[in-house]
Amino acid sequence: MGSQHQRKPTARSFVQALRDKYCLDPDEGFGDGGTGFVQIMFATGPRTPRKGDKTGGKAELGHLKTAVLDHSRITHAGIPPAGLAELCPNITDLDLSTNLLSSWREALAVLTVLPKVKSVSFSFNRLHSDVNLIDTWAEPFGQRLEHVMLNGTGASWDVIKALGRHLPHLKELHLCKNDYETIDFDDTVDPAALTKLEILTLSENHIRSWQEVWKLRYLPSLQSLILSGNPLEDLVIADESNKTADDMPPETASTRDGQEQSHEISRDFPGSLTSSEAESQSEDDATDIKVDYSEIQDLVRDVLGNVTRSSLENLKKCVLEEYRSKCTPKDTQTESKDERSGEIGAKQAVDQPDSSRKDTDQSDGSAQTYDQSGTGNQILGQSEGGLLSKPRPDVRAGMTPFAQLKSLSVSDTSVCSWRDLEALQNFSKLDTLRVQGIPLLQDVSPEDRRQLFIASLPTITKLNGSRVADSEREKAERFFLRHFADKEDQPATYRLLKEKHGELSPVRQVDIRRGFNPWAEVRLVYGGRTVEEATLRTNQTIGKLKDYCAHLVKQHPSRVRLYHVARNSWEDGTSEMTELFLDSLPLSRYDLKDGDEILIDLETVRGPRWGGRRRNRVQETINGPISARSDRS
Repeated sequence: MGSQHQRKPTARSFVQALRDKYCLDPDEGFGDGGTGFVQIMFATGPRTPRKGDKTGGKAELGHLKTAVLDHSRITHAGIPPAGLAELCPNITDLDLSTNLLSSWREALAVLTVLPKVKSVSFSFNRLHSDVNLIDTWAEPFGQRLEHVMLNGTGASWDVIKALGRHLPHLKELHLCKNDYETIDFDDTVDPAALTKLEILTLSENHIRSWQEVWKLRYLPSLQSLILSGNPLEDLVIADESNKTADDMPPETASTRDGQEQSHEISRDFPGSLTSSEAESQSEDDATDIKVDYSEIQDLVRDVLGNVTRSSLENLKKCVLEEYRSKCTPKDTQTESKDERSGEIGAKQAVDQPDSSRKDTDQSDGSAQTYDQSGTGNQILGQSEGGLLSKPRPDVRAGMTPFAQLKSLSVSDTSVCSWRDLEALQNFSKLDTLRVQGIPLLQDVSPEDRRQLFIASLPTITKLNGSRVADSEREKAERFFLRHFADKEDQPATYRLLKEKHGELSPVRQVDIRRGFNPWAEVRLVYGGRTVEEATLRTNQTIGKLKDYCAHLVKQHPSRVRLYHVARNSWEDGTSEMTELFLDSLPLSRYDLKDGDEILIDLETVRGPRWGGRRRNRVQETINGPISARSDRS
């Protein structure tokens, strides 16, 4: 086969694709007489580099800001050892979608040598998940990156969180068509990830439950969430009664999970009394010792909720050390005399007589109690096993779910309940909503559906791309009340709107077409005689009737004037006539009925005096037919 039929390479590097598209080889394309290229020389010279831009002016593609290399069969980065400072250091927008990249190593290599990139797309590159590679990448990357598109990449949530930790300015993230069924994200475990994310797109995945979306509720900067095309079945905001262990504060969840372990550990630590044992203490002991045994019990449960059974031995040592640190030197010396070794000595230290504990607390001068929020975390921090280096703070305390969310899209989902739609009122700042193509109200016209949605969403100011005016909301709320007035299953919004607007009277159904006749039998009169009895369509325009009448009298339409005389005007003798002067109006505007007459007149006199003469001649024309009709009657 000739060279012209040679197959193009199936794979190439990023640098090669960039050069092939944006660079011209000086040895090819000019001077060969057969390519048809024309060389254009610019007299202005190369771009002058900005202040502080040391490489942009010298770089071959220093002017290039946006690089689009989609469908370019790119398989690897191919970065030269010197980097890309001499080629394209100023790229800010990069599109590498629909290529053959399969490793994050190649993607990160490109981002590392393009420090000015603010927007990048790796969509539809099947990148293998490699969290360790991202976390251990030696050089900084994406320090200015704000927009990332990973549609169709299959990126796992571990990869997303790892990228979120390394991209401090990430504001917009697209994760469409990644086959997500769950959202594996917990801001308490990884609070540094996605802290500045404002726009998150999760369209066309397989997310069915709102409980998965609920995991994103504490992203501090999230303003826009797009969930279109997911089989989402509900939009119910979880309340306090439905909270899981992940929703509870650490001390609450750990207390519940450690109840059984607390009973077991209490046998090994007699000093940590249960509630029943605390109540059995004598009144004198309670007064002297001043120990809140319920707090001790909660402390034990809190500690056990954060450790495994394999760490109990270390925990015992921690509790003993904490206990001894609360004792006076005198009591510590007394304990050391009776102490044998290991756990025996520990047991004896904890099983001191009540009198000894009294003396200890009295010599201390103040009561020492265990606090859930303080002591328990300190114990874990001092453990020999190193269970936790620091107490984990509850970063969600006092935060509002989706506190900054302003825009939400749930179009083409499976939402079918008014309860789900009304739940959106819980978003304090939500004002923009897209909710098209859902099963709810599919049997209602689009105009009525919009009014019902507006009425049930009082905070929404932009629905499906259109602004909601105050007047439109007022009408929508009244329509909502009348729509559900006679229905058994009334949404919760109905009661609220009824309190606002009161009881509305039903709208009377007025048929504006009642008495309307699409046809009318009339007489066309010219020169005092009937030229034709015609059946006219009342929606026909005056202009068409004028053309027809001009044809009857063999005159130009511009000279024809038409007048309508109603039949009832003959009976009362008024002979009122109305000129049909606007050609675009239909005949129905003049209430044309059977038996009426259309008088045809010709405009013959022009000037300021023509009107009176024509009016007199028309009156003479009217007298003929009316008198004739009177004689016949």
